[in-house]
Amino acid sequence: MEQVISILIVEDEDIWVHNLSLLLENFGFSVVKAVSSVKDALTAFSACEYDLVLMDINLDSRGSGIELGKVLHKMYKKPFIFVTSGDYHDVKDAAAANPSAYLTKPVNASSLYVAIQNAINNFSNHTVAPEKVSEEDFTFFFVKHGSKYKKIEWKDVVYLTSQKNYVSVFNATDKAEYLIRSSLQKTMQHIVPKNLHNQFVQVNRAEVVQLSFVNEITSDEVRTSYRNFPISESGGRELRSMLKNI
Repeated sequence: MEQVISILIVEDEDIWVHNLSLLLENFGFSVVKAVSSVKDALTAFSACEYDLVLMDINLDSRGSGIELGKVLHKMYKKPFIFVTSGDYHDVKDAAAANPSAYLTKPVNASSLYVAIQNAINNFSNHTVAPEKVSEEDFTFFFVKHGSKYKKIEWKDVVYLTSQKNYVSVFNATDKAEYLIRSSLQKTMQHIVPKNLHNQFVQVNRAEVVQLSFVNEITSDEVRTSYRNFPISESGGRELRSMLKNI
């Protein structure tokens, strides 16, 4: 059973704590705690169970998050994302703390999700975080499986199936299903990369199939090498329309 990726927020502006918490919960992440000072952050680093930290680079004072980042990197070996205002000098100085990714205010849903996935990827590969990451280059996502992170490439996803509060993702590489804590609608809107939206079609109320895996379409189902899917009238129209354009 996949576990939820848990996140600690270190931010001294209430509005940003609120906004970040809502976005994270919509993506199925768990916010374990939000703290607003250097002192409370140092306590939370050792007292809380978390996978990743979202941290304002200017907490109590300019650059205070950089020193916190150094502590987090050296003592706790945790990935963290610096949330910045986009100031060049802040980002330049921040590199010394070895952040796993950067996120620039104002934060939107897509940039937040990309930053989190990029942070896990960089941390796992011991890679230096680039200052900017293009959403179009982002072709994978991670799920937490036990104490490890499983990297899944979107090109290998055959289908998505809605299961109550989760979406089941079938990965062709290992022929296994993984769970995302999200609705099918939110997964398609925010988690599937925008440049890949035209590769995934919703064939019925609860299922989405990637076009590259479709072998045959009949009057009542879509067939792939892995399984067949019942197709709704609207799903059939959309699927045939999309296939004509590729």
